[in-house]
Amino acid sequence: MPFHGFDRDTFLLLAENKFNDSKPYYESVKDRIKQKAIEPMREICADLADELFELDDQMNLNPVKMVSRIRRDTRRAKTKEMYRDNVWAMFMRHKYEWSCQPCMWFEVMPGGYSMGVGVYDTDTGYLAHYREAMRSQPDVFRRAVKQAHAAGAAESLERYAKDKPGEIPKDLRPYYQAKSLYFIRYCSDMEPLFSGAVLDELRACFAAFAPMYRFLLQVMETTIAERGKQYDKRL
Repeated sequence: MPFHGFDRDTFLLLAENKFNDSKPYYESVKDRIKQKAIEPMREICADLADELFELDDQMNLNPVKMVSRIRRDTRRAKTKEMYRDNVWAMFMRHKYEWSCQPCMWFEVMPGGYSMGVGVYDTDTGYLAHYREAMRSQPDVFRRAVKQAHAAGAAESLERYAKDKPGEIPKDLRPYYQAKSLYFIRYCSDMEPLFSGAVLDELRACFAAFAPMYRFLLQVMETTIAERGKQYDKRL
């Protein structure tokens, strides 16, 4: 089914389920949550599949695998609440096959939604290649940043305490010092979710995010080529 929008009571339903924090209550509303929250997110994934395949033909495009669960895994979590009131979809390669890979996402929650692009995970080797790519292709990275900003996204950077060596233009130095990096656009107007217009918004944003995704994907593939199978952290 193509995406036509979320029902207006979707986010109240998610919030009430989180508030009750009860397996019996969840079981009583599970089918409604699937219909009103999970299925529309899967429809969005399916509607975007052709464009995403053109961007990365190895991207996981199975909608069932792309959308988050409502039930939280609390085994290692600090908070033991069992249920979420947010739902997201990850647009990336199979996350259990390789680490340090780029991703795009779309998340909905009571009060708003977000979309973004960044790196799913990082390590020191990947980040060394990231800085090398920025030094060798500063204009490519700069254009990618400019397009993300033009789409209304702001960067979020976790930086090293000490500067990393290497010559880099001043405007790119904050990104060069990053050990995690993503761009995110927040929206508090819920109407596009209900009307279905958010799908066109996602298409436009993901097109703007594509240069950053490709840059980060190139870094990942360089790292894979260097490390081979040892790049998979499970091995």
